[in-house]
Amino acid sequence: MKKIIFVCLLAMLLPYMALAHDFIVDGICYNVVSEEDKCCEVTFNSDEQPENVYRKFYKDVVFVPEKVNYGGKEYTVIAIGEGAFELNDELLSVVMPKTIVSIGHDAFANCPKLKSLTIPENVRDLQNFSFRGLPSLEHLAVDEKNEFFDSREGCNAIIKTNSNTLYVGCKATVIPDGIKVIANGAFITCFGGRDIEPFEITVPKSVEVIEHQAFAGCFPLKAVNFAEGLKKIGGNAFGATPIKRVLIPASVTEIDPNAFVACDSLKVIKVKRGNKVYDSRKGCNAIIESETDRLIVGCTATEIPEGVKIIATNAFAKSAIKEVQFPSSLELIEFSAFWGCMELKKVVIPGNVKVIESSAFSASSIEEVIVEDGVEKIGVEVFAGCRKLKSVTLPVSFERKKDYRFSSLFRGCRELERVRLGNDNETYYCNGSVLLEKETRTVIDGWGIDQCYVGNGFVRLKAKKIGRRAFEGHELLAEVTLPETLEEIDERAFYDCKALRLIVCKAQVPPLLADDAFATSKRMHDHTLPLQERAVVVVPKGTLDAYRNAPGWKEFKHIRENELSF
Repeated sequence: MKKIIFVCLLAMLLPYMALAHDFIVDGICYNVVSEEDKCCEVTFNSDEQPENVYRKFYKDVVFVPEKVNYGGKEYTVIAIGEGAFELNDELLSVVMPKTIVSIGHDAFANCPKLKSLTIPENVRDLQNFSFRGLPSLEHLAVDEKNEFFDSREGCNAIIKTNSNTLYVGCKATVIPDGIKVIANGAFITCFGGRDIEPFEITVPKSVEVIEHQAFAGCFPLKAVNFAEGLKKIGGNAFGATPIKRVLIPASVTEIDPNAFVACDSLKVIKVKRGNKVYDSRKGCNAIIESETDRLIVGCTATEIPEGVKIIATNAFAKSAIKEVQFPSSLELIEFSAFWGCMELKKVVIPGNVKVIESSAFSASSIEEVIVEDGVEKIGVEVFAGCRKLKSVTLPVSFERKKDYRFSSLFRGCRELERVRLGNDNETYYCNGSVLLEKETRTVIDGWGIDQCYVGNGFVRLKAKKIGRRAFEGHELLAEVTLPETLEEIDERAFYDCKALRLIVCKAQVPPLLADDAFATSKRMHDHTLPLQERAVVVVPKGTLDAYRNAPGWKEFKHIRENELSF
């Protein structure tokens, strides 16, 4: 038996290479693991493999035998293979024999009606992601003879016995006292699960660590109750759950800033008095690192108190916050701090904030942004993907935090109409249509709902280069006029500008063109012709042949000369 177990475990460590099941007996598919040891594993029906579509091969209750005969040979069934029962939407239960020693990745994943599972006595290797997406699971047990796992006190969970780690839970789990760790992905059985009756979890005093993603995406989780004794809450531990209230015990010493990311129903956050690391001063409904004055977790009802110096990465990401007022003590807004805030409409950032890091407000629904004078550095893509953003005011003190070549500030801001920047800015010039770096004469950002005149403004500042991703994602831009001084158009400069129909280029010499400067993404059911086949390019009189033969430009099917000189 030990040799068989070794062969099985070795097979589970190899890449999953099976392209077809080896044989079917009594309605169950098998792959041979070892001909020498005459052992096999349960697998899926490879004749029924439409991706992400429910399958009908396994139904009701499936009884897996200890041994199976095929082709005059007897095989011992020692494993439930990778994806064996995955996506079978009429499967209710699987009864496994004691010969099973391994349960592979996604073995039972996404079986919406699966209600009951018992882990056999000899199982020593299983993946908790094998149980992903089982919203109906209400009975989860381990055979009492199993030396590696248990389900003590009828807790409806799989526990690693030696480490007292709750490894797999379900909607019916009652976490028993004595558990020290709730594992990464432990409640992935409830992932999605919008049709599950809402439930709450009580974490007993013995639990010290809640690991990364332990309850992430557990949509039916309406409340969680922590006991004193808890020390650590990992990243995304409760991400995208509908919990409304969080009370952090005084014993907690480590909270990942992403612990409660995308909890858009969260309205009350409190840290118990006596906590030496965190506080929720002045009833602010937030978690603040006391020593650094860094706000790491916010919510819909947060009021950022005076004294806070830093808003941490993802602190408000995907929250339902509608209004935010920044205190005079604030100095730094970190990466993605307000990413995906779909209720936030207007933001005024005071001059005491010195740095706004990359993507700080990206993919949100803000319509107006005012950055007051005093803000010095703004990272790349700070407002990228803000599809409703219409107006931005930038300070005279404004600088880019990183090299503009990485990306633009306003990528994908399709409704952006105007950006204001004082003429006294030492680094940049803005003519209302583009943001241009004075020293290199590079356009690092451009925008426009209908037309954009890159060349407007003082002659000495006319652009030599359109920077990387400068106009990317500006889907409503229809016409662009490029100046006679232009020499180069960089990578993805006009990527996905799908409405662009007219390009007027005044340069006598065709600018160097990156291969994907005017490329468009290919999406399913998108039959839009490539830009080069539908846009008209208008060039100076006498330069038609030069453009038709220039790399990149020659791909355009409709190049015409302007009969009048520009």
